[in-house]
Amino acid sequence: QVDRLLEREEIASRRSLVTLNPFSRWSYKEWDLHKWSEVIDRLGEEFQVAMVLVGSKSERERAQQLCGERTDVHNLAGMTTLAQLAALLQRSRLHIGVDSAAPHIAAAVGTPTVTIYGPTDWYDWAPIGENHRVVVSPLPCVPCFRKGCDGRGESRCLDDLTVGEVMETIRA
Repeated sequence: QVDRLLEREEIASRRSLVTLNPFSRWSYKEWDLHKWSEVIDRLGEEFQVAMVLVGSKSERERAQQLCGERTDVHNLAGMTTLAQLAALLQRSRLHIGVDSAAPHIAAAVGTPTVTIYGPTDWYDWAPIGENHRVVVSPLPCVPCFRKGCDGRGESRCLDDLTVGEVMETIRA
């Protein structure tokens, strides 16, 4: 079924595939979409990979905003069952995402991950192993275990993370 989905969406099977999940159930765990857009641009320029955005049906519209007019980025948010998502993540050469279920599923099927963590404790929750990396703010308050700074639902620790820091981890 995943093969048919990839064919239908015209995702080149000959290119390396990278999956991205910029979304979480909780906004205070999400990184800025403009930064995700820059990461997507850099991945395309530096590595010439096909990219697939994954997420829930409710995240599909935001995923489409990230795809824009790009031909190397495909929106499968809300289009897979859990089993299909696992199969897709297994085909991925790398999964990049925020603190959510997708990095754990990717790790479970053997795909290397880069996960961006904010106020939650990556030490307790990140996939374990040398193929799994985290990007965390050096702020002394991390992890604070709060739902955003000052009750705003936004996390400064994520706002302060740069595209350069995330790209450095991806390259590693």
